[in-house]
Amino acid sequence: MVNKTALIVSFLAVITLGGVTNKFAYQIKDVGDPAYPPHFFKKPWFLELLMFIGMTMSFPLHWALQSFSKPKVADGTQSEPLLPEEVGDRGWKVRALIFLPAMGDLVGSILSFTGLVYISNSTAQMLGSSIIIMVAVNSYIFLGRRYNRIQYAGMFIVLTSLLVVGYSADMAARSKPEKGSGMQEYSASQQAFGMFLCVLARVVNSIQFVLEEKVMGESGFHPFEVTGTEGVYGLIMTACVIMPVLANIPGSDVGGVFENTKDSLLMIQRNSTLDLVLVFYLLGLWGLNALGMMVMKHLGSVFRAVSRNMQALFVWLIDMALFYGLGPRGFGYGPVGEPWQGNASWIQVIGFIFMTVGVFVYAYGNAVQQVMAAQAEEQKGIPSPIPVAYSMRELALDLDPGVMPSPLAVIAAEFHQDADNAFGDAEASRALRSGSMTPGAFATPNNRIKRVGSNAEMVMVQL
Repeated sequence: MVNKTALIVSFLAVITLGGVTNKFAYQIKDVGDPAYPPHFFKKPWFLELLMFIGMTMSFPLHWALQSFSKPKVADGTQSEPLLPEEVGDRGWKVRALIFLPAMGDLVGSILSFTGLVYISNSTAQMLGSSIIIMVAVNSYIFLGRRYNRIQYAGMFIVLTSLLVVGYSADMAARSKPEKGSGMQEYSASQQAFGMFLCVLARVVNSIQFVLEEKVMGESGFHPFEVTGTEGVYGLIMTACVIMPVLANIPGSDVGGVFENTKDSLLMIQRNSTLDLVLVFYLLGLWGLNALGMMVMKHLGSVFRAVSRNMQALFVWLIDMALFYGLGPRGFGYGPVGEPWQGNASWIQVIGFIFMTVGVFVYAYGNAVQQVMAAQAEEQKGIPSPIPVAYSMRELALDLDPGVMPSPLAVIAAEFHQDADNAFGDAEASRALRSGSMTPGAFATPNNRIKRVGSNAEMVMVQL
């Protein structure tokens, strides 16, 4: 039995750690190549490389799950794991097609890492919520997904919050920096460019998610397997193709190149603080993949949405605590974190509140859509056009036809959902209630490894 409170706390702690460290790495200054003076570790492509290493770590998790969690069948026994030949000859074809979303991940991530150079960590975290709108638009156009009024309201509130956060960042950029702060300052145009890159990254990521859904379909691949495969593709492209090219074309990094990988490795070798920061960054990536999937399984999309927004708040608070707690010298390389920017920060607080409300409203609308789809399936016998969580099917059975669940009912259903049956069909749900089927019986090899969740739900993990 999983302690769900501990799961939430662990997930928040790990993803917050990852959110703080990626910007923190940019603020560490040291000597790399001894022929050049100390400089900041502004190496977005090296962080990209670490990201793909973190994604490949999904494979050990996948193999562990296969080894220790064989699905149960109706008589209480355990079935054998799905054999490779049962996946079919198209398995290798699907693995080859995963290259497309992997390249989307590569482009989106490097846009985000580059944009983070110019803007504060808190602004970047909050702009991440734009993924909801981008995925909704692409899913509407390419996947035929339709939304209810609650979801549209959530999208509108999120859009409003993005405008408010963007305005606060522009206001902070145009104001005078805090006296004696020692922070690296970027012009308003540079910060606007950074915000543009972060939002553009979400546009690319939204296309990536649509590609994943198109490519994967009913392939039978576990999400960890997909993530790990994307990591392998991205790692090969970044380490063997892109970084060697960047080390030989003109740029602003050490040696006059675009990004000097040798200098990056020398800085890591010299600086133990940087080593620790990058290890924590990898830990945060692991938590996003592994614990994020557990949150989805044991708690659901509403809790995951709230957790992701709390991450943005905690990253902001920790960054300010680091800035004021450590002072102008930080860890010896200059100030770290970010300061309070007066009126601009107050406006950002308003934007954060709007963002939190908008994401919660959208997640609630998504739950309502699932409940209504489950009720329609019960009444008309037409399969739901969207994946429906088992907890939402259970909630649908408790409600009168056409009645929407309350937000509290959705939260309660997700918190008490059966972790073994995160997603299932209507027949299995009814059988479980009647007692004619044991929990986990419908987790057969054919459906236990389907892609978990709809595009709109999966996006909460990917923010």
